[in-house]
Amino acid sequence: MKFAAYAMPSYQPSFGLTQGEFMRATIDHLASAEVLGCDSVWVNEHHFHQYGGLQPSVQIMLAALAQRTSHVRLGTSVVCLPLHNPIQVAEELAMVDLMSGGRVELGVGRGFVVHDYEVLGVPYQDAQQRLMDGLEVIKKAWSGERFSHDGSHYHFTDLEVWPRPEQRPHPPIWMACSGTPSSFEWAGANGYQLLTIGYIRPVAALAELTRLYRQARSAAGFGAPVIATHFHVVVAEESKEARRIAESALAEHVRLNRESRSLSKADGALGEAAAVSIEQLVDEGRLIAGDPGECARTLHWIAGQTGCSETHCLFQFGDVTFPVAQRSLELFATEVMPRLRALEAEQPVAV
Repeated sequence: MKFAAYAMPSYQPSFGLTQGEFMRATIDHLASAEVLGCDSVWVNEHHFHQYGGLQPSVQIMLAALAQRTSHVRLGTSVVCLPLHNPIQVAEELAMVDLMSGGRVELGVGRGFVVHDYEVLGVPYQDAQQRLMDGLEVIKKAWSGERFSHDGSHYHFTDLEVWPRPEQRPHPPIWMACSGTPSSFEWAGANGYQLLTIGYIRPVAALAELTRLYRQARSAAGFGAPVIATHFHVVVAEESKEARRIAESALAEHVRLNRESRSLSKADGALGEAAAVSIEQLVDEGRLIAGDPGECARTLHWIAGQTGCSETHCLFQFGDVTFPVAQRSLELFATEVMPRLRALEAEQPVAV
């Protein structure tokens, strides 16, 4: 199992921080993950709302982190690729790869906030096709060779893109998939690494989707699957305290999520989400909250069900302050990670 710290910042004026202080605290938090032994850090793109909107450019955030770290991997989770010109994404992330000594991991997806597409003038119904087409452009751009491309949305003739990334043939590419079975199959059949999320569905349902991915990847002749799952994580010395923090934080996280989605003209009328208790979410393994032993056992069980090989942890979400998030990260690194590795040694994961 590999481990990552993840940032999808929820800005709260009640924290008593200016936007600049909040931004710098986010960078400090992620940079500390390297010192604590994490394998990678990942950042997420959102726009136009306090729900993630302080991080609209993952390229800029990773460039800053490249200067604050020396060996931790630097991932985009995700670049909402249909919102951007893929050539510009290729150029900017190649720069980060060079500045960091070849540490970039490219995660792409279409995102779920329709309002972003409306503001930027991109039809959301075209998002999946733009995503696939744009990804092909990036791979050609990163080859370092002159190329032409005549796709469904992007057209380039005899183009050479500078710079090219340090990693050859290109940085690892991850595809974000959440619930559509065909997307999991497509990611596997094309040999991409898989990014998914633990919160939104029961582990058994996620396990079925990752099974489709693994089967498609194997049938296409690719090597061992690489699956990363993103979790909201709260670790505390006492389980009851962790669940108390998680309950408040997740309620605020969900409120901000719905508020950002409601900005869309098309998505404005959202039905009420089914109420699920924090106890149920934790007990089902959809949210990681507890003392270190509980968290390690839950993650080991999930890995056995889904084939998850990387755990990406979101410590600062909802109304979680940075001191609380940092304490959670420190406990995860010093107490959960060693326990989980010991469990893996005793009971190897088999899916």
